[in-house]
Amino acid sequence: MKKNSSENFTGRNKKTKTKKLGNLNLRKIFLPLFTITIMTIIYFYSSEGLGSISTAFMIDPNYSLNFNFTMLIFVFLSFLAGSLQGGISGFLGEFLYQFVTYEFIRLEWCVVISMLGFISGIYKYKPGKYFMFRKVFYTLLILIGITIFSTFLIIIFNMFLNPSFTFIDALINLGMKFILQSLLSGIFLVPFLLWLYDKALANKESYIYNSALTHHPIYQSDHTFYLKFGKTFIFFCSRCSGIIIGGLIMSFVFDIRSKGLAFSITAELAVILCILLPIPGMIDWGTQTLGLRKSSTFSRLFTGFIIGSALYILTFTSKYYFFMIIIVIVYFIIVGILLFIGNRIKMKTEQENNTIHNFSEGNIIE
Repeated sequence: MKKNSSENFTGRNKKTKTKKLGNLNLRKIFLPLFTITIMTIIYFYSSEGLGSISTAFMIDPNYSLNFNFTMLIFVFLSFLAGSLQGGISGFLGEFLYQFVTYEFIRLEWCVVISMLGFISGIYKYKPGKYFMFRKVFYTLLILIGITIFSTFLIIIFNMFLNPSFTFIDALINLGMKFILQSLLSGIFLVPFLLWLYDKALANKESYIYNSALTHHPIYQSDHTFYLKFGKTFIFFCSRCSGIIIGGLIMSFVFDIRSKGLAFSITAELAVILCILLPIPGMIDWGTQTLGLRKSSTFSRLFTGFIIGSALYILTFTSKYYFFMIIIVIVYFIIVGILLFIGNRIKMKTEQENNTIHNFSEGNIIE
């Protein structure tokens, strides 16, 4: 008996460790990708509305320098996110912006902005780091170094691509212009912003588990995942978060396609996708509701992402408006039926457990 108990205990330990390892791997994969995506989207739309970091150098040589919010927010986010996220999102954001805005793509600027994000992220933020004044000062020195290095890159690239440019010409017309742009953009406010971020979110460790965000009681916290801001942990419903992320990313992708390629999805294809894409989510949620299997954070996020994509694609089905209403109603009916059956199974299981518990207590009393 002792041997069996030991084996059972070991088995449970292995399962727990495997589950924790799976969640850890999920965070290691999902969070960087999520961060890169969000930073790319922020860079792109900030550039569209307020101008990109390269705008002053690409549109018109006489373009007046002014406050560039894109540079400020991008450098700030790169310090928070890390070098990999800053480098990739900088390249993608600038590339996509140029793709939909200009008639040509200047890859050297994509590289410059990528390096700006990468180097900024090397001195990555850690909770409580900026409570120490010397860290704020170090960050300021690093920003000066980053600005000088970026200026050097701009000069080298332009001298290489434009042999007629002398070093002095490149320094005066481009290098000094970039330095002034950095100053006007308030890039040196980043240490202060990081200090404020620390002050607001890293003063003490706190957990925000609100039913409005999680949709699950605390004992069902395995249905949620958290995002960490400083020392503040905010929990979100996994599937709902996947739906929001899916809708957001799909909206961004289709926006890029329509602006850059003048391409739009047909109503017929949209209808087919809207019918098929929710099915994996229905299966994942339905089998869990019926007690047939235990869903995972990954499957909830992934199927939620697919459902979110379908919800966005639904906007292209106006040609088949009434048909899609019927499809949506059918899906809601299926959800209702599964929910009803799942609740009945749950109630029956609880009754059986209570009966067994009462029977066991009766035997003990006797």
